[in-house]
Amino acid sequence: MHKVFVVKPSYRKHAAVTIRIKYFVEALKNAGISVDIYDYNLGSKVSRLMKYLFPRIPKDLRRRTQEANIIFTSSPPPLLAIITSLLNEKYIIDVRDIWEEYAQQIYPSFLVKKITSKYYKALKNANAVVVTTDGMAQYYKEKLEIEPLIIPNGTDTEIIRCNKNISRDPNLMVVLADFDTPYQNLEPLLEAIALLKNTKLLLIGSGKYLSSYLSFAEKLGITNRVESIGHIPYNELPKYLCKASIGIVGRPFEYNPEYLYTIPTKIYDYLAAGLPILAYGPQNSEIQRFIENNKIGMYLAEPTPHKISETILALLAKAKNTRTHILNIASQYNRRTLGNELVDIINRL
Repeated sequence: MHKVFVVKPSYRKHAAVTIRIKYFVEALKNAGISVDIYDYNLGSKVSRLMKYLFPRIPKDLRRRTQEANIIFTSSPPPLLAIITSLLNEKYIIDVRDIWEEYAQQIYPSFLVKKITSKYYKALKNANAVVVTTDGMAQYYKEKLEIEPLIIPNGTDTEIIRCNKNISRDPNLMVVLADFDTPYQNLEPLLEAIALLKNTKLLLIGSGKYLSSYLSFAEKLGITNRVESIGHIPYNELPKYLCKASIGIVGRPFEYNPEYLYTIPTKIYDYLAAGLPILAYGPQNSEIQRFIENNKIGMYLAEPTPHKISETILALLAKAKNTRTHILNIASQYNRRTLGNELVDIINRL
C-alpha cells in the first residue's frame, strides 16, 4: 500500500491551492491510502528568494518523508516542486497555473529565468505531472517533452449550492478573484457598467490590485453600483454567489500562455451557484472553448465596453432559463469525484 506525503504551502485555509489539495487528500484517505501532510513555510519575500536561489530541504521535512514512497505537491509556488525534487523519492507535481509566464510581470526577468530553470528540471524528473487543461498539457509537452496528465479544476457542489427559491437580484453580477494577481482586467467591465443604468457588480476577494479597480469605478462615477466585500471563506460563498444572476471572468487581451491555457476555479464555483458566465480575453483560449462547448454563457474576444454591455443585458435576460443546464454541467466537475483521478494515477506508479 502506498504512503503518500503531501507538501503544501502554509497558505490561508481557503486559498485555491489549499482547497485543491484538501479534496485530493480526502480522496486518497477514502481509498485507504496513508497520507501525511507537511505545511511548508514560504517565509518573507526575501527569505523565499533565497530559498529559490539556494534550495535546501528542511531537516524535519527530510525526516518525515523517510517512510513515504510517493511525494505529492502542487505548484505554484514552484518552490515546492523544486524542494520536492530533491528528496530522492517518487514524486508527483500538480501544476495549477503557468507561473513562469505571469511571473514575468511581477519579478525581474533574470530571476524568473533562474527559478524556471530549476522548476523545469523538477517537472522533467517527476514521476507524473498533473495539469488542469488540455492547453496546459500541450504547453508542457512541447516545452519539456513530457506527457502531463489532466485533472480539471472543479467545485464542491455540496457547499456551493443555492436554494431553488432564493431571491436573486436580476441586475447583479459577481466577480470572485484573488486581487493579488495582476490579470483580472476589470477595466473593460467597469466601462461597460458605466454605459448601463441598473446593472450592479459585487467584488469578492482581496489583494493589492483591488484598490486600482475601485479607484477606476470612482473615476467612472459608478461607485454606487460597485460593492467590494473583501475575502470570503469558501464555506460562506453561497451566501453571496446565490444573490447574483451572472458571474464574470476577465483576462488581459494578451496571447500569453497563462491566459490562453488555464481555466480559473471561479468558473466552476459560478456554475455550482447556477450562474451563466460572461468571460472575455484573448481569442481561442481554454476558457472560450469551455464556455462555448458546454453552452454555459458567452465569451468575448477582445471586446469593446459597448459589446460587453450588450452581452451583459443578453445574459441577464436569459439567466433564469439556463440555470438547470448550468447546474448539470457543474455536477460533472465535483471536486470530490475528481479527486479519485489522483488515486488512479498513484496506483499506477
